[in-house]
Amino acid sequence: MNTFIDEIISNHINIQYHTALMKYLFLLFLFTCSVTFSQTETDSIPYNLMLKVNYAPESLSMEDIDFSKEKPECIFELKGKTPLKYSFRLQNDSIASLYQFKNNKLELQENVHYQPFFWHFDKDMLFSNFKIVDFDNDGDEDLLCWVFSNVNGNEWTIIFINDQTQQKLVRLYNTADETDIWDKPRFDKETNTIHTELYGSAFGTSAESSYKLQNELTVIPLTKHFQNRTGKHMYDYVYMGRNGKWKLKSKNRIKQ
Repeated sequence: MNTFIDEIISNHINIQYHTALMKYLFLLFLFTCSVTFSQTETDSIPYNLMLKVNYAPESLSMEDIDFSKEKPECIFELKGKTPLKYSFRLQNDSIASLYQFKNNKLELQENVHYQPFFWHFDKDMLFSNFKIVDFDNDGDEDLLCWVFSNVNGNEWTIIFINDQTQQKLVRLYNTADETDIWDKPRFDKETNTIHTELYGSAFGTSAESSYKLQNELTVIPLTKHFQNRTGKHMYDYVYMGRNGKWKLKSKNRIKQ
């Protein structure tokens, strides 16, 4: 009888032990996944730059900042194989100066002309449309500056690629369209392709284009669909990239 009871107690203890062990291993698994997921997300989550304004206007409007008293500034670091330290300093409500920290001091790299579209205050912090993000998915953080817009909500953007070879941010130039302003750029990491979208009104123009991003930070035009609705008739244009330029493939009038 005692042997039977001892066996039951032993089995009960073993069950409790294995149950506790399974719970521990499960919690350990969740913790490990959580940490891994958290680190991955932290490294890849984009964020907009914020600038401290010491004399924030009561109106909370960019137009009312007294730039004679201060030049709002934001110092930031771009993560990567070699981190890059930069600063944006607002000269006024249309020019922002980009500085790089080199030789133990901030050196002016270039000026960026911008429109403070959707910029807004939260007390003394000014939220910008300049975003830190690993745009080309190479592990080095880049800088996207949404600089202009219009009533159609277009996101005309400058792409600064983190060039680890030169140890600096480099404007990505669109040689096919001869501009460094991109129409709402999005990157497809599977194909290394930049996709852009231009929005137009019912009587305007719209376009969707794609470009191949090369390792040497050059782009090759692939395809473009352009629609013109400005005249009496609407036309669809299809272009293909050839030798770095757009070549018209077809033009069709749209029936109305």
